[in-house]
Amino acid sequence: MLALVWSAVAAGCASSPYRESLDAWTRAEDFYQLTEVTSAARATLLAEPFRRAYVEEYTEVFALTPEQHDALLEAEVEDARGGWTVVIALYTSDPEWNDLDPRREMWSVRLEGPNGWLPVSRVRPLVRDNPSWRRFYPYFAAHYRLYELRFERGVGPEPLARPGEELTLVVAGAPGQMRLAWRAP
Repeated sequence: MLALVWSAVAAGCASSPYRESLDAWTRAEDFYQLTEVTSAARATLLAEPFRRAYVEEYTEVFALTPEQHDALLEAEVEDARGGWTVVIALYTSDPEWNDLDPRREMWSVRLEGPNGWLPVSRVRPLVRDNPSWRRFYPYFAAHYRLYELRFERGVGPEPLARPGEELTLVVAGAPGQMRLAWRAP
């Protein structure tokens, strides 16, 4: 009987296209002062390949119709073309420090690339007790807050980063400094 339970658990943990995409587009960094972690970040760049895998997983979880699937996919692809979006789970040793709202002036948040940097244009806290966030972003733990960060692509002639070049999310302030980097899709 125990073998049956273990095989069912192992099957539930098996890799899936969504999980592989999540792993490929997620970065993590902890900031230490002496031996204490004062801040930690787990962040996923919502690049178009990730969004496509997300739509498939979302369709399965919420039993979407083909029409709903297609509409969601179209919206996600369009959103990816308009700017960079990052979902970040942030931990701080003092809960009062866990506020990425630029008006609080506690953290500097920007996206850097070979051709400059972009300030965060929107910080949206995500509802903590929504079980969907733990399903889609399993690194979102009890002492973290989850945010969606948006960076506009800009209208300049040069993109922030071309495919294959490095994009770096910088989250810096008195509680810590974290740099999470991806290769632009």
